[in-house]
Amino acid sequence: MNTRADELLKHRAWRQATLGTAMVAGAFVLFVVAQLAVTWGLNRRSDPNEHPRLAGLRAELAKQPGAEGIKQEIRHLDLSLRTEFFRSDEQLRTGAWLLLAGLVAFAISATLSARAWAKPPMPAKRPAGSNELQRTALAGRCAVGAVALLLAAAALAVPAWTMKSAQQEKAEGVWTRFRGPRGGGISPYDNVPSTFDVRAGLNVRWKKVVPLSGKSSPAVWNDRVFITGASKHMREVYCFDALSGRMLWRRPVSAGPASAKVPENVMEDTSYAAPTAATDGKNVCAVFANGDVVCLDFFGKEIWTRNLGTPDNFYGHASSPIIFRDRVIVQMDQADEEDGKSFIIALDKTDGKTVWKTDRSAGSAWPTPIAITAAGREQIITCANPWAIAYDPGDGREIWRLKCLAGDGGPSPVFAGGFVLAVNAGSPLTAIRPDGRGDVTKTHVAWQYDDGLPDTCSPLAAGGLVWLLTSDGIFTCLDIRSGKKVWETDLDTSFYSSPSLAAGGIYLLSRKGGLIVAAAGREYRKLADGDLGEGCDTSPAFADGRIYIRGKTHLFCIKEQGD
Repeated sequence: MNTRADELLKHRAWRQATLGTAMVAGAFVLFVVAQLAVTWGLNRRSDPNEHPRLAGLRAELAKQPGAEGIKQEIRHLDLSLRTEFFRSDEQLRTGAWLLLAGLVAFAISATLSARAWAKPPMPAKRPAGSNELQRTALAGRCAVGAVALLLAAAALAVPAWTMKSAQQEKAEGVWTRFRGPRGGGISPYDNVPSTFDVRAGLNVRWKKVVPLSGKSSPAVWNDRVFITGASKHMREVYCFDALSGRMLWRRPVSAGPASAKVPENVMEDTSYAAPTAATDGKNVCAVFANGDVVCLDFFGKEIWTRNLGTPDNFYGHASSPIIFRDRVIVQMDQADEEDGKSFIIALDKTDGKTVWKTDRSAGSAWPTPIAITAAGREQIITCANPWAIAYDPGDGREIWRLKCLAGDGGPSPVFAGGFVLAVNAGSPLTAIRPDGRGDVTKTHVAWQYDDGLPDTCSPLAAGGLVWLLTSDGIFTCLDIRSGKKVWETDLDTSFYSSPSLAAGGIYLLSRKGGLIVAAAGREYRKLADGDLGEGCDTSPAFADGRIYIRGKTHLFCIKEQGD
């Protein structure tokens, strides 16, 4: 028996196995990097907010409002772009994790291979008929093959999995939170009515009374519409059938003795149910003016409820919750900046326990946070006097902050054109580059605009343009790259509802319930109008072929007649 020969052959088998694994992992890393580069390019080219052809078609439609051919082309192109954009965005996130896994596998195997090549045993003749050594070599080759198959399967699974994810999101047509997908007020569907008249019965599928009043907007998932209502001593969540308007259930909300303490100074313009509910297709979460947070399933069964403390806000609490992966995130800004009462909190979606909580140097504010992916990382963006702040959704740590706000904040931020847009009356609209760290006030302002600034309505941005709407009806369009004013008009009525975009038109709902649909182009053009028949302070929710609007008393479903 030649022990030295056995050791040499075993060493050679080990060396080949580690070298082969390193080569496979390295090839996998290069493959993923190439795929990420291609996907990144597709993601940029398919961004509906930046696509030149779509912007050109919308400009043509603004000049020819009745051109059905242009409308149809816009619908098809927008649908195609959004499907591709959401798919590639998901691929980028998944690809980043695969790249990390490949790098770890390459680093480990390369290290082991380097050690194997550095210290070989003394050479010797190979003994004949060594079955054990053959088995060792075979095991090494099998290990390399297994690693190769595993990494190849992971690489091949990415496109199919992300395609399913994007298609599922589009097919389900969800309006999951305040201002819909990404909080931008942009409809994923263009086949929605451009006019309605409730008094005349034009394009009204149904209208139903909401038992308790509120200023929350609808949230929609497939065949269910969620809305909240409250009085000083009662809070409820309602679920309506999206097609028939039948109320499927109503659920009173109470987190125990802590819920009994309610703010005394809530104004009628805010109400006790101002935050819009959020849903993920399985659960619906809502927040109320007394600090109650509730999570219900789709049958109205309570999963958990807790009270975050009565907000110390002069107007009442209005910031809506958002669901991010397995967490419910609530921005709870209150009192004055120096009081130290404000915070942002992430609650576990399954049991309501605190995942993380971060104190904020901010005063009372009512914007709803948004979740974005920028500069290679996920960020939760918040706005409140005096800061726009980004947080890591994983642990709540602050990523960056920029001082640009003043006064009581109402408008929520939006993300478009590579910029975070933050605004409030009394402070300029600020375009922020979201790739910094720490205090970026002096380094990351792309531009500012300081005229016609809203105190309630959130901005709308698409196709290289930004629109602002003030409470007294000043409607302004800016260029998103330069911040320069493109046009401005006075709509001669008042608004609390934030502008929304669908089918190339900007939907504007006045406090009197009047609808104006304006062209989403570089000149102001009124395309259509409508009448809700009652006052409206909420923002619409868009679904496949339908619009849901909460008026002062009723919840409406707007749908083309004959569809």
